[in-house]
Amino acid sequence: MRKLGARVRSQARSYSLLCRTSMPVGLLLVLAAALALRAPLLGGGQIDYDEGVYWQSLRALAAGKALFTSVYSSQPPAFLVLLLPGHLVSGGGIVADRLTVLVLALAGIAAAGRTAGLLAGRWAGLLAAAVLAADPLFFRQSVTLQADGPSVALALVALAAAAEGRHRAAPPLDAAAGGVLVLAVLTKLLAAAAAPALLVLLLAPAPGTRAPLRVASAAAGGVVVAAALLLPFAPAWPELWRQVVTLHLGARSLAAGGLDAQTVTREVPIAVLGVAGGLVAARRAPLLAAVGGVWTAAAALLLAVQHPLWPHHAVAVTVPLALLAGGLARALPDRVTAAACLVAVVASLVPAALVRARQQAPAVDAPVVAALRARTAPGDLVITDDQFAVALAGRDVPPELVDTSFVRVQSGDLGVDAVEAAADRPDVTAVLLASGRLALLPGFRAWAGERFPEVIDLGGGRTLYLRPAND
Repeated sequence: MRKLGARVRSQARSYSLLCRTSMPVGLLLVLAAALALRAPLLGGGQIDYDEGVYWQSLRALAAGKALFTSVYSSQPPAFLVLLLPGHLVSGGGIVADRLTVLVLALAGIAAAGRTAGLLAGRWAGLLAAAVLAADPLFFRQSVTLQADGPSVALALVALAAAAEGRHRAAPPLDAAAGGVLVLAVLTKLLAAAAAPALLVLLLAPAPGTRAPLRVASAAAGGVVVAAALLLPFAPAWPELWRQVVTLHLGARSLAAGGLDAQTVTREVPIAVLGVAGGLVAARRAPLLAAVGGVWTAAAALLLAVQHPLWPHHAVAVTVPLALLAGGLARALPDRVTAAACLVAVVASLVPAALVRARQQAPAVDAPVVAALRARTAPGDLVITDDQFAVALAGRDVPPELVDTSFVRVQSGDLGVDAVEAAADRPDVTAVLLASGRLALLPGFRAWAGERFPEVIDLGGGRTLYLRPAND
């Protein structure tokens, strides 16, 4: 019996050592696969209209224009502030801008693995990371120049810091958690849905910790980060509020947006896995269930009142569902969980193909890019509703018109008088109407034809209006 007991203990120690070494290796493999599938997409064509908006915003900031007072932004300041260093170092290419988004997404995948691992065991962490990496919406947002992916990724990092702070009884980690969550919210306001989940983690009992101290530390960290990000923009606070908050409140009456059936269908597996994992976790890892559950509920409530609602907003719900999916590992044998992780990694090929198919082919933009390079000079400004194509040509737009979205136009935030006034500037040498957004402004197409009488039909409903050479 003694020999049998010793053998059992030896095998248990060996298994424990295997888990400790294999889990980091497994997470690294998930991250490596995620990077390998996403890297080829970074240099591809436009994925979403917003990419052109943010690309032109970064170009304007790199040229020394001031955010909010000069460069229009419907997002809080952290998103562009985070992307600007990479943009400057790279010389302003779209690959570097998307790469920053991808790096933040990979940090989010690792953070999901660490959070679920601390709350429900190592296999739960590995499964949560693999499911998140395979989520079609999160995949798309990890390579798209938009604020949604970075904001939820940072929210995951905040939760991981809080979970680590609880595990180690380390108030500095709690302060970091509060600071990173504020950074996430100031990247995109939808990240505020993670605040209740962070509070649950801070209040959860743990040896050697005191909930009031943890909450105070997180609050202090949040205040420091908020001050660091917002105080430099103090003179621009009225414009910041108008662009980030008032615009969205004014757009609530628009008959636009909504989740399309295709997006909903693709996210059904994540929802099923999340609900199933949450039910398992409720019995076997209640803190994971509480954290993921309150985040999912808060995000769903936020999306219910969000209008217009666009498909990419739904990543605010799918991310906590992926975190909950890790709970399934508590009901599965380790080998089955490992196989499930492998299946998730292989399944990531599907969203990779979907994003590739969505990217605009270079041939589509080629006529626009060629015409702009031939008929305008570096330093000339172009008024357009296709900011991505203008950036591809190496040209800039007026900083107040980096965003000419349907929401701005249809809500009345951007009127025809403002666009015409900008077009009258002597450094504006062309108007490109390409996506139908500016054409919604009453009389603007006719006005552009009068002031910029040389007209070039570029096909596909795209028209380039040029100012006379002697004007």
